[in-house]
Parts: sequence; structure tokens; C-alpha cells
Amino acid sequence: MDRLSFIILLVLRHAEAVDKYSAMSVREILSAEELGVKENTIFKKIKRLIASGYAGQGMKDGKANTYFITPEGCERLKEERSQA
Repeated sequence: MDRLSFIILLVLRHAEAVDKYSAMSVREILSAEELGVKENTIFKKIKRLIASGYAGQGMKDGKANTYFITPEGCERLKEERSQA
């Protein structure tokens, strides 16, 4: 896992985006933390996190997709922190 993916998961967990109802859009993730990257970069990282099972897609917010951290993603954060 790279640093940006780790930070995205941290933002989702900190915001309590843990299910499809409390999920966050890419813009909300960017506004929660100054990451210095474009929306498209976040979107690509989230797609990889979904494929890995660490994030899931929530309910639509207007036209925007939303995302949340899965229990597997929370476990992965713990593993990454224990290795530090």
C-alpha cells in the first residue's frame, strides 16, 4: 500500500465513512485533507482500494459516487501502523 492510499483510508475512517450511507465523495475526501493531488488521482486510488476490498462504493450523492472504508480496510490500517 502506498502513502496516498493509506491517507485516503485514514480520512474515511476518521470521518466515520464506514457504510454506504455515511460514505464520502472524492471532493469531500479532498476537502478533508490537503493532499496536493487532483480528483482523478484520488478516484484512481479509490478504485484500487475497492478492488482490494479495503473500500466500497456508497450511495450516490447527486451525480457523485461516494466511498467508504470496509472492515478489511480498517484491519489493513492497523497492520500498516503496527509495521511502522
